[in-house]
Amino acid sequence: MTPERLVLDTNVVIDLLKKVPAVVDRFLSLVEVQTQFLVCPIVVAEVYAGAFQREYKDVEALFDLCSRVDLDSDTGRQAGIYANQYAKAYQGIALEDYVLAATARAHRCPLWTHNRKHYPMDDIVLFAT
Repeated sequence: MTPERLVLDTNVVIDLLKKVPAVVDRFLSLVEVQTQFLVCPIVVAEVYAGAFQREYKDVEALFDLCSRVDLDSDTGRQAGIYANQYAKAYQGIALEDYVLAATARAHRCPLWTHNRKHYPMDDIVLFAT
């Protein structure tokens, strides 16, 4: 089943920018069926933190294909609840991952990630690639 909307994890965005063939092919097939891609400020910040200035044009071109969503206090609250619930049992999950999970939950759509182990939450859906 093809999702109408997907939240993109940073690792997927990086693979798209690196032009990883399998990821680009999947992305383009989703574009064809008019899937809407959502990126949150955390992903934008992480991508720019690792990008060279000469790459900014490509980064913006990719982000222009996406809908940028804002974070609100409800999403922040949910991210904190996830962190409180899972941090002890699942070592190595960053606060950014909890925020992405909360974003997917808030927008009621799957999260496209390559780091499935960072998302043990049972109330979100991970996009199967």
